[in-house]
Parts: sequence; C-alpha cells; structure tokens
Amino acid sequence: MKTKNLISVLSLFVCLFALPVFAFSAEPLAKPSKAIILPDGQKHPDGMTVNPATGDIILAVPSIGDKGSAWLLKIDAEDKVEKYFELPVHPETGRATPLGISFGPDGHLYVADSQCLGGNPNHKSRILRVIHQNGKPVKSEVLVTGITQANGLEIYGNKIYVAETQIDPAIVEMPMTSGVFEFNIAEFNGRRGKTTPIHVLPYGKDRHFIFNFKTTDADRNGTQKVGANGVGLAKDGTLYVANFGDKEIIEVKLRRGNVVSSRNIGIAKSGLLESVDGLKVCPKGYIFFADYVGNAVLVANPANGKIALIAKNKTNPNADEKKNGNFDRCSEVCLRNGKLYVANIDLEDNSTPHTISVIDLKGIDFDSLLK
Repeated sequence: MKTKNLISVLSLFVCLFALPVFAFSAEPLAKPSKAIILPDGQKHPDGMTVNPATGDIILAVPSIGDKGSAWLLKIDAEDKVEKYFELPVHPETGRATPLGISFGPDGHLYVADSQCLGGNPNHKSRILRVIHQNGKPVKSEVLVTGITQANGLEIYGNKIYVAETQIDPAIVEMPMTSGVFEFNIAEFNGRRGKTTPIHVLPYGKDRHFIFNFKTTDADRNGTQKVGANGVGLAKDGTLYVANFGDKEIIEVKLRRGNVVSSRNIGIAKSGLLESVDGLKVCPKGYIFFADYVGNAVLVANPANGKIALIAKNKTNPNADEKKNGNFDRCSEVCLRNGKLYVANIDLEDNSTPHTISVIDLKGIDFDSLLK
C-alpha cells in the first residue's frame, strides 16, 4: 500500500546494488502453489483478514485510481471468490479505497479507507465500520475522518490500531514522519446507540496519535518515501509496525494506551529484504510480511532478529506466470490453515489477471529456522 511514485526503475536498481552480496544467496523455503484469480474489474487486492465466525478470508480490493465504490470479497474454505460487501464512496472524493481490515470483538468489520492512495492526500482518509447482523454485512458507517493516509489496521481487544503512512499531505523531504493511531471502540458509541464519528487533528497532534517515528531510507537516498505501513499484534498486545522505507519492523510495548518502549527488531541488516509492507503475527510470535519492492514474502522472529525468505519472484510477471501463482508486487499476507495467502497489489503495470498467491507452509520447521 503506497503512492504510485514509490517504485521506479531507478529506485529498484539503487536498492539492488545497495544490498550485500549474500542477500540473494539464501534459497527460498517454498514457492507459490497456485493463484486465486479475482473477478473481472477487481484489481489491486490488498488487506486481508480471517472472519473468526466462518473461517472465510475477507479481502479488500481498492481498485486504485477508479472512481466509484469498492468491494470487499470473500475467499471461502475452497478458495472460491465471491463478492462480500460494497463500500460506498466518500461524498467529497467519489472514491472508496480500502486497505487494512480487521474484525472486532463485536463481530463487525473495521476498514481503513485510504483516500490518499485513491488520489486525495488532504486529510480525507477514514476508518469505516461494516455492521454485521446474524453474521452478514448489512451496512457501513464512518467512524473516523481527517486521516492523511490510513493504511494497515489491526484490533486487540477493544483497541483499533491504524497506521498513518504520512502525517503531511505533501511529499516531504526525508526524513519523513509517520505513526499509529489508537482508538477504543467504545468511543464511537453515542447516546441511544447512535454512532459518534471522530475527526482527528492533523500532523500528528491528535490525542489518538500515540506513536510516531522517522523514515530516512538513507541507503537509497530517500527514494522510498513510505513510512508506517502494515501493523500487527502479538497475543500479549505487543504492537508491530512496518517501516516500509527503512526495511524494518518496529516493536512497540504499550501500557494503558501509552508507549512504554520501542525498538527496531533488526532485520534490515540481513540484506534479505527491500521493504516491509503488510504483516501478520502468528500465535508463536513470528511475523510474516510482504516485501513489495523485493516482490517477496519473509518471516522474522522479533525476539532475536532472525529472518527467513519464504518465497520470491521476479517483478512484472506475464499472465501465465501470474496464473501459476507468481507474485506481482505483493503487499499483504494472511495465514489460514497452514497456508500463506499473498495479495498482489500490482501498482506498477496494473496488468490482468489480478491474483492472490497461495503458499503451502506445511513441512516448514519455522522453529528450527528462527530460534
């Protein structure tokens, strides 16, 4: 998830030559076994979450650049795809651009609507809630307005964490500031059950903006102007934030909504990755993540900084290669039943088919690799 000026041929070559010689000597642990091909007109797949009630994967499809509504799709246990819910447009921009999504403890689905990626950076991004009745989506409502570029979204208990990829609507000089919002679901419950939206203050001044950091992208001279991206949560509530441009994951310890400590987990020095995009934390605490620039997926152990390359493909695959499961600028991952689902956002050439790659993780001993 990122603006279109992220990737250029120049920045990619700079990145490749900046990496250590051993960076590409590591053999991938697996390769995609198949592709899930999305319906016609559904492009730029990104955020994914598992519906805890059904086991279905819900997929956000922002169709970036297109005017009009956007769809959430459902991927069932047999990997069949169907439409799940249509998100209405922003009344001012005429677009909906869903990225990060997650179910809350109330059974409703929470969505980061990144209007910046949709083309309007002027604090138009939002957080939406898709109301479910009897397990079915019935309507959506606006919870938060005023965000610049809402991106990854995860929920822990009643707390919603949303990445703010850039606090300034302008493309600023590096280093750039980004961070994370935290909201309590209870804040939106007004009198007589009416939802009360929140409008946040800009430039990181809002009380909900609990954590910020700088991205320098020093080894590529600031060509990757992307900060906070994917977010994930361990089972103890530890927050993990992708620092896209600096190829790092930040571990954030929280107590009662306050940041107690933060640190890089130390994966950039491995030379195995070129960016950190969407991520998920598995029950064992390992972090699975997409590398958009490197067109790869990896896994890391935040406890010791060990990292392993799961799969990697060349960029700009042809149609047949994509139908066989090859990545096409992967941006998000999702774990279900021993398989890793990888969304191919494909912001570079926007060619069909648009796909989700599937990797079977059975037989891979992550403990021996990462401990």
